[in-house]
Amino acid sequence: MTTADLCQDAQELDLLITKMKDLLVQYMDESRQPQGRLVDYKEPHELEQIMDFSLPDFGVGPEGIFPTITQTLKHSVNTFSPRFMDKLYAGSSPIGVLSELLLAGLNGNSHVYHVSPVFTMMEIHVTRALARLYGFNGERAGGLSCPGGSASNQLAMVTARNSLYPEIKKLGYFPRPSIQQRREMEEHGYSFTGVNMSTYGKLIAFTSSAGHYSLEKSAVMMGLGTENIVSVPCDSYGSMIPSELERLIQEHIALGHTPFFINATAGTTVLGAFDPIRPCGEIAQRYNCWFHVDGSWGGAVVFVPELAKTLLDGSELAQSITVNPHKMLQTSLQCSLLLVPDSSIFPRANALKANYLFHGQSHDLGDGTLGCGRRSDAVKLFLGWKYYGRLGYQARIEKSLSNVTRFGELLAQDNFRDNRIQMLRLGCDHEDMNHRRVVGEEGKRDKTLPSLLQVCFWYRPRNSRLIDWRGTERLWRESEESSAQEPPSRIPSTAATPLIDSQPYFTGNTDIKSATSSSVSPTSSTTSLESYESTSTASSISPSTTTPFTKVADRGVILTDPQERQQAKEWMEQVTKLVHGRIRSRGGFMIDYAPLGPYLPVFFRVVLNPPTIREIDLTMLVDEILECGDIIESQLDIPAFCHI
Repeated sequence: MTTADLCQDAQELDLLITKMKDLLVQYMDESRQPQGRLVDYKEPHELEQIMDFSLPDFGVGPEGIFPTITQTLKHSVNTFSPRFMDKLYAGSSPIGVLSELLLAGLNGNSHVYHVSPVFTMMEIHVTRALARLYGFNGERAGGLSCPGGSASNQLAMVTARNSLYPEIKKLGYFPRPSIQQRREMEEHGYSFTGVNMSTYGKLIAFTSSAGHYSLEKSAVMMGLGTENIVSVPCDSYGSMIPSELERLIQEHIALGHTPFFINATAGTTVLGAFDPIRPCGEIAQRYNCWFHVDGSWGGAVVFVPELAKTLLDGSELAQSITVNPHKMLQTSLQCSLLLVPDSSIFPRANALKANYLFHGQSHDLGDGTLGCGRRSDAVKLFLGWKYYGRLGYQARIEKSLSNVTRFGELLAQDNFRDNRIQMLRLGCDHEDMNHRRVVGEEGKRDKTLPSLLQVCFWYRPRNSRLIDWRGTERLWRESEESSAQEPPSRIPSTAATPLIDSQPYFTGNTDIKSATSSSVSPTSSTTSLESYESTSTASSISPSTTTPFTKVADRGVILTDPQERQQAKEWMEQVTKLVHGRIRSRGGFMIDYAPLGPYLPVFFRVVLNPPTIREIDLTMLVDEILECGDIIESQLDIPAFCHI
């Protein structure tokens, strides 16, 4: 290759982009076709036989590279397809693709202003505009882009620690001994008289049991230890319980620890639940904790004012908020922003003032981060917002929400589907009915279903019993707690805490043990919710409360035998995984399954994120699930106690 060849970059770029443009447009168009495949799925050893992954000494050039690109498109997952419903992100919008082209073409580095002036100003202005939507109205409100939501959460936690305890930046993390440790040391003859103690004890962070694991990752990287990320129990809708948060904070203070960070989740990964932000923020203020909101998934609902009023109420109390536009807003991967009321907090907490790079320019964004070179990912949101407008983003999210409603309606049409789709509903039964009444009267969203764009359900094979899994979960948990040899610790570990009901699963004053024992038939170890209500509801509910929900649909049997519970759970999980594997191998759709605590079997979680999803995609997915279910039913024997 000669010097003259190296100077032909513009002509070479023209050739490559022209050909690539045609491939991408065709690729996107095919993804929208009703019969288009989402992926030509191959196992790793098959891909190695189909594609050439070797790296040569002599390059293949422009013509030789396109067979590899074509095969890459063929065997990759087409996230442009509206039938990609597997993860919390989806295919990029067209303006997102164009943004990536601009970023790649300029190859800018937004660590210092003078090498990326326009990109820097775009990041400052888009984070400022987004911060104001959350109620950060100060002159310095804004934020930084980070390489993913986990990185944003990590930057939030490091910034919190360095702001509250700045000596750690220089001296390291040396907490004073806890009360228990001091007592043990004094018993061994150690005296603390005259010893200069640290200003802080062991640093403790709090998040819901349904929160993202990135906080534990941050604890590992910061040297805090995962055991010091405390899981706060959730209610039956998957939201953190503020009273439990405060109780756990007080317990750690009593041990001599130092609570310093509270994370509220706005849109959990599995259920899409929102923690009550305002009560959690008020607790953070009382105990001098940094209050962070992880809105990586659900934070974008700020573009829908009616949702923001309820789901994000209290966001102005936060000291930092993570939001990932590459999820609900279809900004191309990756784009994550950490927003704060005062963006000067970042250099104050984190800057090391490397004078070979930073020369005192106030717009040098990199000085407030944990790294050095940084991609200008915020530009993608800036251009997308410019392209669609705030109202355009609102319309796209509302379209996705309408798809969730429609998909739920399709799944509920069990009269001609043999009841094979069983929705995962939240809360207790009479609570459910009450919420549905409120939904009808006030136009609010149904809290008994996942609260965002996830739809969760089981596939139930023909000729198998309908099992009330939430009732079984409640009985299972209570029976284990009552038979435990030792009382459980009042301070949860990092392991996920099971969902707990804020109200009894059954109505009335009868506890679940007496309810099940009175309604189990001599030949079965199960009890029917319907049979329970027919004998006890009328006597345990006052007339004023029975009117809206005197009849609750039978949700199936509650399994009372421990061995049968475990076997049924394992069987249902096998059903879910086999159906999932069949759907994946067929290549028409991509959906996922998820767990929720130790008692429920894994269930399908379909994420209806892209607004490009159409009615035909929803009906085809229902048919796909039922067809794959028909196939796997012949491979499985239904356990005797699960058979009708």
